[in-house]
Amino acid sequence: MRKLELIPLKIPAGYAITYNKFYDVEPIRNKDEDDFIENWGYFTEDLLQIVKMKIQKGNWYVPEREDKLLFDLGWYPDSDINGQYVLQLVDENWYEIKSISSRDRLIIKETLEAWMEEHQRL
Repeated sequence: MRKLELIPLKIPAGYAITYNKFYDVEPIRNKDEDDFIENWGYFTEDLLQIVKMKIQKGNWYVPEREDKLLFDLGWYPDSDINGQYVLQLVDENWYEIKSISSRDRLIIKETLEAWMEEHQRL
């Protein structure tokens, strides 16, 4: 049995990973429950959060509220074999700036990396 690995991400300077359970794994249908994922722990609503940091007086910090940008990844519906990844970029009030949905974790990875590069310059 192979060891599960986190999806390798290219994180530009100025970002903090605050939560990461984004593994390189396929969902496995549960034999006893039609729509439930057997390895459900890798397919929940809380998989990855990355925050854009700020710099003040030469020091990086994670903003508490003001001007906070958060990249949030989850699987919806939670633990459902028919679900998909949902990647969102949200502000401090959880207002959605943009989002993408896909069952393909590599599309999600590429999109996340592109969004971080784009917002690094802002």
